[in-house]
Amino acid sequence: MSKNRHPDFRVRIPEDLKEKIRASAEEYNRSMGADIVARLEASFAAEESPRPIGVGVNDDFLKDAGLTREQFGAFVRKSFSDSLKDDKGSD
Repeated sequence: MSKNRHPDFRVRIPEDLKEKIRASAEEYNRSMGADIVARLEASFAAEESPRPIGVGVNDDFLKDAGLTREQFGAFVRKSFSDSLKDDKGSD
C-alpha cells in the first residue's frame, strides 16, 4: 500500500460554490481537487505580487462604453485568461 504524498483535507462548502468549482474544473480539464489547489495557489501568488497591473482607462471612456470599472476589469481578466488558454493550446 503506497502512501499518498498529499494529505487529505476535508472542508464543507456551499452547494453553489461546489458547482462553480465543478464547472471550472471541467473548463480547465482538471479534477475538482486540482482546480481548488490551482485557485488557492493563484490567490497566494496574487498576495505576493508587488501590485496589480493597472490599465489606464478614464471615467469618460467607461461612461461612453456603458461599463462600470468592475465590468471592464472582469472583461480584461477574462480576455487575458482566454488568451493564455489559447497560447497553451498552440504548443
